[in-house]
Amino acid sequence: MNFNPSKKQHLKISFPWLGLLFLGLLFLSACQQHPKESSYKYGLLSYDSLENKVHLTRVNSLMEPQKSNRGPEIGYNGFILAQKDSRYYMMDPENQAFICYQADETGFKKINELSMKGTPWEPYMSWVNWVNPHTILIGTVNDHKFNYIEIDLDEMKIKRKGLLNVPETAIENNYVGVSGQLVKDKLFVSYTFQKGMMREHIVPCEETMYVAQFDYPELKLQSTTQDRRTTWPGSYAILAPNSLIYQDNIYVLGQPGGRTGNRKGTPSSILKIDTETNKFDPSYNFQIADGLKEEAYMLQDIGGGMAISSVVQLNKVHSFENYMVNRVANYVLLDLRHQKKTELNLPDVQLDWIFNTTWDEDFAYISVYQNDGNSQIWQYNRKDFTLKKGALLKGAILRIDRLKN
Repeated sequence: MNFNPSKKQHLKISFPWLGLLFLGLLFLSACQQHPKESSYKYGLLSYDSLENKVHLTRVNSLMEPQKSNRGPEIGYNGFILAQKDSRYYMMDPENQAFICYQADETGFKKINELSMKGTPWEPYMSWVNWVNPHTILIGTVNDHKFNYIEIDLDEMKIKRKGLLNVPETAIENNYVGVSGQLVKDKLFVSYTFQKGMMREHIVPCEETMYVAQFDYPELKLQSTTQDRRTTWPGSYAILAPNSLIYQDNIYVLGQPGGRTGNRKGTPSSILKIDTETNKFDPSYNFQIADGLKEEAYMLQDIGGGMAISSVVQLNKVHSFENYMVNRVANYVLLDLRHQKKTELNLPDVQLDWIFNTTWDEDFAYISVYQNDGNSQIWQYNRKDFTLKKGALLKGAILRIDRLKN
């Protein structure tokens, strides 16, 4: 509230009224100095590996000048698929349930649960699209088939579910690197093939990226296309993003494969899917890692045709564990419009699949998990191209979410 009269008023004010006015101004001042809980804007989910605990810390600004006090410990089982306002929606595969949690000053409070028994879902082969502010469309590969589930988040009910008629492959192949994007009345599903299971990290994937295009809401297959300039369109889409929409076109990151079981020498490139022609743009091939010395993972949207990716230096990788334990990756800034890559002057990091970025009109924010066990949030200024330190928090930040506007 602000006391800001639009025009001068001529009033005869007696002494008691002056006293009340003074007290009222003091109250307004107190409200401004001590914001209510609803003024929190960001939720930081952090993991403390020494304690094996996850915490939710709510902050009003990501540019706090000192170390933030960590919020309460939270407990949940499964994978976060969506977040809206102060609610988190999770899939619990063990208990076959889709659960809604409310985030508040005490942590997470379960407020609703939807049974998913009899509904196929595979955590490492799934993606999520927002249909509108109240509805999500989940895609998943299970038992050699593509499935979809559409959920009304307000009513917490399954609106519909069924099969996506992605072209079949040989029985010895598996669909891998799957992701999807919904643009207006079209759904685009990206994938490739691999003999053997993706989790084995042994057999290289095919040297082709495939896309199947469906109409929406009918979800009937309309066309397919493919491209051999790169492969493996992303990794674990529900754990970290690997494609984005900019000016109604889709930019998808193709990689050589899933870490050590990959196609050596294949470049990590961003391809552009033209959603008018439903095909790859032959003139667009943004190579961000050459394949012989580097591999790129994740494509985090920071607005305005800009993105952040994590690039692994292969001379630091000698085993599968190196990806997970050693600091083998560095963050790079990607200008998708001009196909320009800029290495950010940030510390090297482990290869983690996390949602550790957010952005607003002028700034982008990214958290960096440091050697001292703290996560430092950095602010990138899109106007003057500078980096500035922000909030510091104990543990590794897994997600940065906007709780309320």
